Amino acid sequence: MAGRLRGSRESWWRPIDTLLAIVIIGGFLFYLYDVMVGGRGLDLPYLADNFDLFFFAALLNLYVTTVAFVVGMSIGFLLGWFRTARAVPLKKVVHDFRLLSDASSKSATLAYTGLGATLLWFGLKYAVRRIGDGYVELMRGTPLFVQILFVWSVLVVNFPNLFATPAAVALNAGLIALTLNTGGYQSEIFRGGLQTVHSGQVEAGRALGLTRLGTLRSIVLPQTLRLIIPPLTNEWIGLFKASTLLFVLGVRGEITFVANTEAFRGNAFEVFAIVTGLFLLITVSLAKLVQVLERRFRIPGLGIQLAPSERLPLFGRPRPAARGP
Repeated sequence: MAGRLRGSRESWWRPIDTLLAIVIIGGFLFYLYDVMVGGRGLDLPYLADNFDLFFFAALLNLYVTTVAFVVGMSIGFLLGWFRTARAVPLKKVVHDFRLLSDASSKSATLAYTGLGATLLWFGLKYAVRRIGDGYVELMRGTPLFVQILFVWSVLVVNFPNLFATPAAVALNAGLIALTLNTGGYQSEIFRGGLQTVHSGQVEAGRALGLTRLGTLRSIVLPQTLRLIIPPLTNEWIGLFKASTLLFVLGVRGEITFVANTEAFRGNAFEVFAIVTGLFLLITVSLAKLVQVLERRFRIPGLGIQLAPSERLPLFGRPRPAARGP
């Protein structure tokens, strides 16, 4: 009975909470509208005539964001995988080498050959991991604005004939900078997701006869991908908003460039309203879609947040389990 009353109160509170949020946000937007527009009123014909201009400009940002995100995902996965791969301890390699070299001359020859190959592989993995660590810290420790300007200056100074026009140089410089930046952040996302899967599951897969790639494909990746969906979504949204920095390179057709041009013609609030509406439409729609995917593919206890009906109350006793008919 108490559980039903609690559930009834929550069912009544949710629409009230949503209504209050709408009222507060609507009141803030109305105040902002009154301050910026004042008595001249909202220019509705301007909104109707220029919406398609901003819509196609947003498509350019979507294109740059998606291409950079997909390419950065491959960089992030490879770096995250290399940074989590366990290497054979060097002490164990030397110990096994001594045991083989003491056995016989033939074993010593094989030991020298195996030691050389092992040390080469050990050094390669160590170098890749350290380079990956430095790359990630460089991308995370410097502003994206500086990275965009740096890549652009490198292309202009060192490869002046690589692209036909200055506009192509600006667009590709922004695309490269966004790709390198999101690759570093996605490397951390993949590394965290891969390390979340317990090593006992990997060992169990190997004991069942799976290869390393088979274990990665059948055991590790299915769990990792479920865990990293939310942070990858946040990374895409952040990258989409950061794509507006291409304005500093003079990328024509980009939404911030178009908005800056139109705002100086006397319709600053209308420009702000269109750009804000487009960004909210794209980001909120994507976030809701990802929430549906989370609930659809969620594994209880794997680290993804529980559904509201499954959460324990902060105070009082837990809700009783729902009974069947």
